[in-house]
Amino acid sequence: WFKILILVALLVLFFSSAIGFIIMWFTNVYNNSILEKLILAPNTTAAEWWVTPPVYPLLKVHVFNYTNTREFLRGEDSKLRVEDLGPFVYKETAQKIDVRHNGDGTIAYREHRHIEYQPDKSHGNPFDEVMVPNVVLLTADYKAQDLHPVKQFMYGTYKTGIGASGFMRTSVDSFLWGYDDQLLSNIKSFLPSDVSSRFGMLMSRNGTGAENFTIYSGESSLEHLAVIKQMDGSTRLNQWHTDECDLVGGTDGSQFPPHLMDRSSVLQVFIKSLCRKFPLLYDSEVTALDGIPAWRYKIPPTVFQHPSVHKNNECFCPQDPKTCSPSGVFNITGCSMGAPIFASFPHFYTGDRVLIEAIDGIEPVQEKHETYADIHPRLAFPIGGASRFQINIRVQPGMDKFKQELYLPVIWLEVVPGDISDELRAMIYHSTYSANAIQMSLKIGSLAIFALSFVLVIAKCFYGRRKPNKT
Repeated sequence: WFKILILVALLVLFFSSAIGFIIMWFTNVYNNSILEKLILAPNTTAAEWWVTPPVYPLLKVHVFNYTNTREFLRGEDSKLRVEDLGPFVYKETAQKIDVRHNGDGTIAYREHRHIEYQPDKSHGNPFDEVMVPNVVLLTADYKAQDLHPVKQFMYGTYKTGIGASGFMRTSVDSFLWGYDDQLLSNIKSFLPSDVSSRFGMLMSRNGTGAENFTIYSGESSLEHLAVIKQMDGSTRLNQWHTDECDLVGGTDGSQFPPHLMDRSSVLQVFIKSLCRKFPLLYDSEVTALDGIPAWRYKIPPTVFQHPSVHKNNECFCPQDPKTCSPSGVFNITGCSMGAPIFASFPHFYTGDRVLIEAIDGIEPVQEKHETYADIHPRLAFPIGGASRFQINIRVQPGMDKFKQELYLPVIWLEVVPGDISDELRAMIYHSTYSANAIQMSLKIGSLAIFALSFVLVIAKCFYGRRKPNKT
């Protein structure tokens, strides 16, 4: 019986070690046990950090100052000339409000942001005056084209009477975060609009967002973790004419579904102010955040290309591709309250030469103006990177004193990781090095025990079958 018990014990050890060996070497059980900590279930650390992120991004704003507007509008200069001022740096503190766990694996919420100026990181004074496009006036000119002739005449008479111009001098702070615009207040009777009389290029970024989002919490499936299900109760943007472009989806960029981290998958980031999803493609292995290994993903240079260059962009154009904007700019009029606003990469990086050469002072540089994200390959959230976009306004003949179509750069933004709490930094470190060390130890241990138990079982069986020699 003793020999049988030993054999049974060895067999139990062998099969147990075999199961452990298979689990550690051929399944994702260990990895999934770590990733489950990312699920946004109520009363978890992940949910608490999601509501109040322990990350404080820096918003770097560059303003284009126009230096020869008078000469250009008089016809003395053939090109406008700009200088890139900044960056004016602000710390963003974000918080989810009106959070509601729906009980079906989704969470509804709104977002609140607080902006705080960082003088020690900025280049320039936010109260310096700059000459910038008069976005309110140019938008009014654009909308006035569709007015009844009588209203057009009344609007034109009023504009002439107050001496309004397509460019205005104001402080950087007022231009970005809001000022009371007398023109906007007075032309309400002429233009159908529900906007207030206060205007600022980034005014909606400081405070509580108007949008209501619903995302997947990961409780039902980690494969949908943080993916946006609805915005304002709808799965569609109602901006574009195909499902591929019009459906809400992707994540807000702060977290991605972990199963997509395999280099060949395309990550999707939804940017509400630009009314679309942006693809992120794997580029290379890098280190970020004090040497933590990461995978660098980039927005491909084709995202703003004309459909004749990149056919997948057809759905972002009107039905007639001939009316599409040139390569390098993206029409967001539909989500800019009807203003002729176009997005691009900074300094028209990847854009058509006609955009770059139309204005002096535009100097695209890949390293300064591309968008990328350094994403933790296991946890699937960014630990480095830079999101960079430019806001432009299109002017056409008949708008103020312009005689040709131009895309006027207004500002460009760069969002980079700022301060990260010690708790989050420690979690990232242990999820990388400690978890990897434990995983490797378990792999080697399971392999060693499996091999040893196999040898012992074989030896026991061989020894048990041997017959004693007769003397």
